[in-house]
Parts: sequence; structure tokens; C-alpha cells
Amino acid sequence: MAPKPPKKVLFTQAQIAQRLDAMAAQILKDYKGKRLLCLVVLRGGFFFAADLIRRIASLDPELDFVRLTSYVGARSGRAPVFRGQLPSCSGYDVLVIEDLVDTGTTLSTLDQAIRAQGPNSLRYAVAVDKKARRQVEFTADYIAFDLERDVFLVGYGMDHEGKFRTLPDIREAAQ
Repeated sequence: MAPKPPKKVLFTQAQIAQRLDAMAAQILKDYKGKRLLCLVVLRGGFFFAADLIRRIASLDPELDFVRLTSYVGARSGRAPVFRGQLPSCSGYDVLVIEDLVDTGTTLSTLDQAIRAQGPNSLRYAVAVDKKARRQVEFTADYIAFDLERDVFLVGYGMDHEGKFRTLPDIREAAQ
């Protein structure tokens, strides 16, 4: 029998849509007339990115993906590892789209790798900025939700051992 999804909803579909609209409005202003590359961090960032990119489609952004992870089970606990190659970011205004900033190590590692390529600019859009477990100084530019508590999240791209990623909202899971 499949495990039951957590019941405690932290951010509803309606709240997510409202925050996406606000973020997209700012991104549309910030990137007007620029050569935008949306770089999506897989797998978790996929759902958030799809919804956000549809809202900024008038910018005609290029789209690419990167996969790296620092999670083992339910905890971010090791140095981030790239899976495959980082796409070329030189000459672009890069917007990295990610589901979650937790310890900060994954996005800090990605930040260093992208900056080494010499993009025109580099900014970050995240669904949830979870500050309680931050180990590395990292601040996203566009944040849908701030979360001060240390809770494990699932849904809207975030998973627990591959489960619950497709939930339409963001929920608190037992750790």
C-alpha cells in the first residue's frame, strides 16, 4: 500500500498562484529587453519553474536544466554533486529557478560554477526560502514563501524519497 500524503498544508494552490503572479510581474520588469536564460534545478524545481516560466513567456526566455543534489533521504547532508554538465551561461542574464533553499550549499555551489562562466547577470527565484537550517550565506532574489521553522516539505516538486512530489500544494511532512 502506498504511503498517505501528509495532511498539513502550509501553502495552498491559491497562495502559490498569487505569489507566482507577483514574482512574475517583478521578473517581467527586471528582464525586459534582456537575453534571459532560465536555468531550472531538477528535479524539485520543475513544477515551480513551469508555472513561473508560463507567466513570463512574453520575455521569450531560453530554457535549460541542471541537476545537482545534496540530499540523502530527508536531510541535506553532503556536498552538492552535479549530475551531468552545466549549460553555457556566458552572454546571458541567468535566472536560476529552484524549489527550495535549505542549507544554502547547493545554490552556493551552483552560484560559483555559473559565475565562473561570466553571465551578464545572475539571479535566483525560489518557491520556499527555509532559513532555519542555513549553513552557507545565500539570499535568493525572488522568493515565493519565507519559512523560519525547520520542517520537511513535500509537494509542488518537493519530495520525500521520491514520494509526494506531485501534490498541488506545499505540505509539512513528518521527519
